[in-house]
Amino acid sequence: MKKFVLIPLLLLLSFSVISAQKKPKYNYAAQKKLLPAELGRVYLGMPLAELSKRLDLSNAEVGDTRFDWLELSVPFEKGDLTNLTVRIYGLSQDDKKAILHKETIKKKDDLGEDYEIEVDRLDVGKIPGKGFVYAMYIAFKKDFDLKSRVVKTYGQPKPEDIYKEGDEYHIYDMQWTKKTSDGLVWLIRAFYGDEGGSLQLLGRIDGTEWGLDG
Repeated sequence: MKKFVLIPLLLLLSFSVISAQKKPKYNYAAQKKLLPAELGRVYLGMPLAELSKRLDLSNAEVGDTRFDWLELSVPFEKGDLTNLTVRIYGLSQDDKKAILHKETIKKKDDLGEDYEIEVDRLDVGKIPGKGFVYAMYIAFKKDFDLKSRVVKTYGQPKPEDIYKEGDEYHIYDMQWTKKTSDGLVWLIRAFYGDEGGSLQLLGRIDGTEWGLDG
């Protein structure tokens, strides 16, 4: 009788292990070809705790915390990149309160005059073992040829994914949909402007506003 009970239990445990192994695990190696090399080993699906070890988040400005996500604008200047903004999913409002603090900083207005503003900062030492990156918004230098770079990286987009003058339904200049070997579906959008281009790398991860779960 004991053997009869033990065998089904072993089968159940084996099935659980196999199921766990089949769950997608996002990783840098699979995504490397779609990511700007200047960012280093930063990728979509990356845990916030791991991100804090790759980038200095102590001076990141925190966006409006009322939303489901936590948005961090990270000072980042390397090569032709001038700023990196990431969105984190998986933190509750209580989690956010526990890792944020207020700080008064100085900024300059359009006339070059200094003014003070209170911002939220991240307390890196209190980051919990949950929350992950699901979107990156990357800014480039004003004179950088972003169009050539993205076409070289992602290929020529479909005609319907290229902005045509007067088309009010296109909120981007170019768009691509990709899928990497780690199972992640990507929405990639490029914008060109007089003040510099920008690139959006959006992971269609369930639960986020870009998720495929509706």
